[in-house]
Amino acid sequence: MARTAEEAKAQAEATARARTVGAEQNATVAGEETFTLFAKALSQSSPTIRAKIAQQLKDAGIYRGKVSGEFNNRFYDALIEAEKRRAELATVIDVPDRYDFIASLAVEGEGGGDGGPSVTESLTLLTDDKAKALIDAVIQDQLGRKANAAEVARYTKLVRKAQKASPTVTTAQKVGGRTKVTTTGGFDAGQYLLDQVSGTNEGKANKVLGFYETFMRALGAD
Repeated sequence: MARTAEEAKAQAEATARARTVGAEQNATVAGEETFTLFAKALSQSSPTIRAKIAQQLKDAGIYRGKVSGEFNNRFYDALIEAEKRRAELATVIDVPDRYDFIASLAVEGEGGGDGGPSVTESLTLLTDDKAKALIDAVIQDQLGRKANAAEVARYTKLVRKAQKASPTVTTAQKVGGRTKVTTTGGFDAGQYLLDQVSGTNEGKANKVLGFYETFMRALGAD
């Protein structure tokens, strides 16, 4: 609750910014998570990850505050500005994901003039809805039934723990006047859940080779 007129004004401005982002920036690329979910994931990630992104935004000339691991108004404003630039670019060309885009802004920006690579460690956690949908799909295909509430809770916890241990590392560097972005690491939640479910006693008992191979192909495995 706001205690002063200035705090009330700041809260109102933050709400207005969030509504603007929700209305205009949430559908930059069809099928991807909304900006709101992206920002929320950052607010819940580690201070180390936020500090790296804050530094990249500062190198891009967007973030003017002190670089730290805090999720504050200046950091959020900088994220919104980066999202606006990405949305504008997306109207004419395909754009990289938000982490890669911010990394490329840092390389091209005002503060990153030393030519050295910009490295970002990003972390994406499954939302409750996406986790449930994926767990339901894997258990339905592997065990021939729906997942129960206990399984959804247990596998959601397991997959998020595994995601936190396997962040995506993005390196952006200017090469010959162009920005080269390389992404390594990351985590395949579908494959992880498949391994977990198929390795249970029930999974082993219900495993049919042709069925298993069909689902593996659906996940994109060789």
